[in-house]
Amino acid sequence: MTQQRAKRLSNFRGEDSRLSSIKSDKFRSFKNESSLTSYFRIQKQLLAYYYRTVFRADGHFTRERDDQIVPRDIIEATSMQQQAMKNIISILRRQDKMVKGKDNKNSDNDDDDGGDHDRADNGNEGNGVIDGDGDLKHAIRKFCISLICQTVGSRPFRSAILSFCAMKSRKKSWTRQSDKEQRRLCTWHKPGNFNSNLSALTWTAQLLLVDFVCFQKQDDEDRIPDLLDQMCKKYFQQMTETPYGHILQWRLYLFVASSTELATYQARWSLDGETVDYMGKQLRMEQVSQLALSEFRQAHSLLYDELLFGMEDVAPIEAWRLSDDLDLEDYGASWMTDSRNKEILAGTHDALLRQIEGRASLRRVFIRPDQMGRRKSGSGGGSGTCLCPKAMAIYEVHVQEFLRRILTLIQVLPGPPMRSPELLSITYTNTGPRRRSVLIWEKLVMIHVRYHKSQERTGAEKDNIRFLPPAVGDLLLTYLAFVPPLRQVFLRQSKPGALLSPYLWSKLSGEVWGDGMVSSCLRRACARAEVPRFQVAWWRQVAASITKEKFSPKEQANFHLHEIATLDEVEDETELADLAGMSNHSFHTFNFAYAGSTTLTVTNSLHRAYRASQSWRSLFRIDSVLQGKRPRTVSEAQAQGSLLNACKKTRFRTRPVAREDSITSVARRLYNDPDLQLRRPGQRDALLTTVGLHAPEQVVVVLATGSGKTLIFMVGAALEGSATTILILPTVALSGNMLGRLDKVALKHHIWHPDSRRSVPIVIVSAEAACTESFLEYANQLCSRQQLDRIVVDECHLTITAGSYRRSISQLAWHVRQIRTQTIWLTATLPPVYQELFIEHNKLVRPHIIRESTNRPNIRYIVRRERGPGRLCERAVRLVQSCWTRTDLFLERGRDKVIIYCPTKELVAELAELLSCPSYTADSGTAEEKRAILERWLAAIDSPVIVATSALGPGFDHPYIRYVIHVGAPVLLTDFSQESGRAGRDGERAESIVLLSAAWQPQLDRRLVSDEEAMQLYLTQRYCSRGILSQFLDARPDWRWCMEGEELCDVCPEYHAQRRPPTLDFRLPPPAIETGGQGSGDKDQTGDQAAVDIVAFTGPAEVLRQDARRDTSHRSASRPTLSANINLVRTSLPVWKPNRHIQDMSRVYVMAW
Repeated sequence: MTQQRAKRLSNFRGEDSRLSSIKSDKFRSFKNESSLTSYFRIQKQLLAYYYRTVFRADGHFTRERDDQIVPRDIIEATSMQQQAMKNIISILRRQDKMVKGKDNKNSDNDDDDGGDHDRADNGNEGNGVIDGDGDLKHAIRKFCISLICQTVGSRPFRSAILSFCAMKSRKKSWTRQSDKEQRRLCTWHKPGNFNSNLSALTWTAQLLLVDFVCFQKQDDEDRIPDLLDQMCKKYFQQMTETPYGHILQWRLYLFVASSTELATYQARWSLDGETVDYMGKQLRMEQVSQLALSEFRQAHSLLYDELLFGMEDVAPIEAWRLSDDLDLEDYGASWMTDSRNKEILAGTHDALLRQIEGRASLRRVFIRPDQMGRRKSGSGGGSGTCLCPKAMAIYEVHVQEFLRRILTLIQVLPGPPMRSPELLSITYTNTGPRRRSVLIWEKLVMIHVRYHKSQERTGAEKDNIRFLPPAVGDLLLTYLAFVPPLRQVFLRQSKPGALLSPYLWSKLSGEVWGDGMVSSCLRRACARAEVPRFQVAWWRQVAASITKEKFSPKEQANFHLHEIATLDEVEDETELADLAGMSNHSFHTFNFAYAGSTTLTVTNSLHRAYRASQSWRSLFRIDSVLQGKRPRTVSEAQAQGSLLNACKKTRFRTRPVAREDSITSVARRLYNDPDLQLRRPGQRDALLTTVGLHAPEQVVVVLATGSGKTLIFMVGAALEGSATTILILPTVALSGNMLGRLDKVALKHHIWHPDSRRSVPIVIVSAEAACTESFLEYANQLCSRQQLDRIVVDECHLTITAGSYRRSISQLAWHVRQIRTQTIWLTATLPPVYQELFIEHNKLVRPHIIRESTNRPNIRYIVRRERGPGRLCERAVRLVQSCWTRTDLFLERGRDKVIIYCPTKELVAELAELLSCPSYTADSGTAEEKRAILERWLAAIDSPVIVATSALGPGFDHPYIRYVIHVGAPVLLTDFSQESGRAGRDGERAESIVLLSAAWQPQLDRRLVSDEEAMQLYLTQRYCSRGILSQFLDARPDWRWCMEGEELCDVCPEYHAQRRPPTLDFRLPPPAIETGGQGSGDKDQTGDQAAVDIVAFTGPAEVLRQDARRDTSHRSASRPTLSANINLVRTSLPVWKPNRHIQDMSRVYVMAW
């Protein structure tokens, strides 16, 4: 089918000039599956109509009286039609005889052992039927052409085709009346509906014509255009008196009639405008929001509780933080492959795999022994592991349920609904020549599809654009970032090397949902939300009525991206029309031929769709319903105008600076202490760097616990002319001490919340709250008003050590960097070995680093090896009871306290019950409940003890902690230094005690990261405890050990007279070398502790590369089994994995094909 032939087929007017016209329509051979099914069904009905009405002797219609006229009396079949139908019937009868003969022959041989004869008979039968089918096709082709090639003169219904069209123009009139006369009545089809039947007949006739011509001229292809022209001019033009000449005329009339016809059913609105009634079904406007909230809550629960396995501290993937290139055309590309999003998406591609590997409960569900009995080569026995098919199937069920919820949200909330084929064509990655449908533009998720019901007729693709509500968009992005990589791993268990379907609504096998699923999802969603049930067709009509009823004409224009007569109809585009005129071009040329913002579509279409979606969401208050935000009272445009006016009236403000004497004066005034002196060198240097004359943009301060880091930002906030200092704390629950300090020095402060707009000297924000769009908006607003001096991040080491269990704090730096102001990073625990990692992770650029010794001279460090019967819990109880009686440490019984740290929550609960004291863990309740626990403990007089996990570590600064006791061996020295540093913050004597089993031994049989190695070295008591802490936490020139004036650790028998040489390193003893056997490492790898071989997610390019390599190197070998494909490759990459218990990342799981 060439373009020239297609235009000849559609040259209905007979004008040769139209053949060369670019805008002329042409025959389009492409039709989707549903259209082809409908068109061919009508053609089959035409053949059946001729056979029953004309060919059969008895006819199809009965006569109630002798003079009654039936279609048989009007239709005049040509001799060519009659002969063609006879040939068809003759061939069919011959085929029936052949089939019956074969059946009789097979039945005669049923008792014989003649399988070979049966196969031969079947083969002959097949050949005979194939030959008969060829004759049958030829006969049907001739008959169809005979129906087309007929002249009717002034009597159109002489043609069987036109008589058939007349029958198709009527339909039964469905009525509730039961009388027979009423049931026999029929009504006319609507012009538009009937016209679709004529279009189907026209398209199939065009197809038959080109097929007949090509068959006739198969030996002389150059004559095809001439014969095609000859037949079309004679039988297939509007001015010919032929069946299709009349049909083409009727189509023109019906197009005009249908354009002026009103719909049969109209929507009716209540007087208050809140209820719409369409086809007897009523819907209140508030029920749309009710439906949205119901589906959103269920989708949110399915995603976070089921698909993400209930992971704690999962930071949602939010559109406002992401970047996207709308013009990206690479295969498999999307916003997830954009390098600018690398930091935000770090770890998401294998997060769920790591959850399965790291959690015993998930391993029991998903990991199963390989039942095929496949063994690793070279091993004497044992089988591998594989993923459980049943668990994967259940997970996929949850995926499909989530997609059903998200489909309803996308279909209802962004604007008027899309057609089902449009909605189900959404893809989330590029697929070769086709671009993806899920994009990010203007901090919102944009759905862009190109499909239109006239595409098959005209070939023109029209843009259909929607912008999702922020809450729904973020839910979709989070799903796409985490879930598809795991689904691809599941898919490759049964189909190695397979790629996941890029279609959003598809099954794991790649099958895309059918069109009927959209209405099904809508009906079920309505039932769950307890609102009137509706489906796509009903909602499309009601949505159109809502658009007409609720929006002004200028707002309505935004909903029609391609049907605007003048730009004056579209709000905010009047000036654009003037600019187009100034360019001496039409608006179309100005919009298409000149640079816009993307090649995806014209820019004004994006803006119209953005405004349309915004109007739709505002009508139903979708954003406030889903996010719980109050609607703004001032528009963004007004706010921006007010800001510009304010900038015109004000001068640029500089941050206040001070010299050392001024800083000291402010500090004395804060503490009402005329003799106060700055601690040297650390505190003094940090203050001068922060508020000095040449203050750098980024400052990292590493000072010991209790060394006055708080004074740094207090002085900055108390200087004359200072504005706001934002203080980011690990959690607001541990900010009670900080609030007390600020109250003590009379500094105004405020704990920020999403609706807050206050500007005070100190604004306290939790790390989680700082990682939100609302906080960035608030901070940037302060910047724009020149009311933000700096942002201070306390306990900043958590950005690299707490990333695995507090994802938001690991992303804190990304949010802070969005705010143009000075940043101060405070910590007491930043080992030199992690300094470069800290700078790289937080993307600092040449920060000014102030570091001094973190030594705490007033703390005595003790490690007690407990021997004999009894558990460590019981020993801890006796130790607390004995400590409580010591008068040399407990100077004031109601004030001095004890903290006991335990490694697990279960041990915390047990020990708290034995001591009848409060406990504190991450699961102790809300922020207010946690704060209340600490307040009750600090106010208690009879019991000084609290039992806690590491949740009571950074940020808790009660000055009168006399004892810090660790029950069991700590894992990391960074955590231990923070927790032991809670003691003696008032400068008085305090003790840090570790209760350790006498059977404990250092783990020398595995590779340890530096943090673990330092903790193991501390517990061996081979060297000075203070020296080991200093060696790990301080720079080499600041290394120390116990000297005069410091509390003597339990390792050193006496004080050292000389300073510790910087070259003296403390190290663990080397591990013993195994001389034989397999070692003990493999013996413990059973049960829940076993290492699980997990298939790592790879992208399309990697899969194709691996497939090509496998094909070239293993062509002669058979395909390996799954367990043989999955290998564990040991590497020695020095990867830092932030965790409460930092694991050795020396093993990386990859797919080896």
